[in-house]
Amino acid sequence: MNETAIVGENVEIIQAMGGSRASISWSRAIAGAFGATAINFIIIALGSGIGLAVTSPYSGPSAGTMTIAGAVWLVFAQTVAFAAGGYYAARVRIGAPETIGAPSRFRDGANGFLVWAIGVAATVAIIGLLGAASLFATARATGGTLEAGTAMTQADQMNYWVDELTRSTQPSAAGANVPVDNAQVTRILATSIRNGKLADDDRAYLASVVAARTGVSQDQAQRRVDDVFTRAREGLKQAADDARKAAAFLSFWTFMSLLFGAVAATLGGILGGELRDEYDAVPAPA
Repeated sequence: MNETAIVGENVEIIQAMGGSRASISWSRAIAGAFGATAINFIIIALGSGIGLAVTSPYSGPSAGTMTIAGAVWLVFAQTVAFAAGGYYAARVRIGAPETIGAPSRFRDGANGFLVWAIGVAATVAIIGLLGAASLFATARATGGTLEAGTAMTQADQMNYWVDELTRSTQPSAAGANVPVDNAQVTRILATSIRNGKLADDDRAYLASVVAARTGVSQDQAQRRVDDVFTRAREGLKQAADDARKAAAFLSFWTFMSLLFGAVAATLGGILGGELRDEYDAVPAPA
């Protein structure tokens, strides 16, 4: 009995045990997704170890360089992992002699793409569940801090209007009622930055507080108020812009890693199917 006959006999046994020549093999696609996830985790862990080994708080590559290197490594990990998962899913799928050629390559590529889709969906679901569990645990541990924080923001807004109603025309001298003045100044600055401008009456009051506390002239105090307000507003704008850039960077490289993973899984499936058809083809009945 030659090798081809043995292979044909093995395929018949597999089919008798429940094997199938269906175009889409869900069991093999799920197995390939699990394998791809495991390989992806291994490669990312290796990259994390390398990154921690070459960086230092005092020397080594800059944060920007390491960020780009990490993004490229993520794309590499996704590509290799899903290429292997797609290859496995197509390589172990039972092909049909009548579909060898372009139809077979398309089905194998579809199985490889399915490996990628299952892997991504499972990863997103796990991350979502972990994030929700983390938020729930944090909320319980802090005794409702999130709700309290929302209420505190509304209370600060109301306190600002109360301050405006009860504001003294003679601010405290140096060393007197410092906590009260600091609280009012904080609310005035927070409200003004949120509104994008500093009202004239707020500016005058802040200048009088600064003059009373520091001993500088009213003009110098007003210039100091304007300078601090401008720097605080620009600092918050810069922080928001940095957050926007970081989100854009993350979104772009996430897209790239997913794109390369999908293409690699599809090509891996096609390659696995071609090798299966080449070495494990079942001869047509005579």
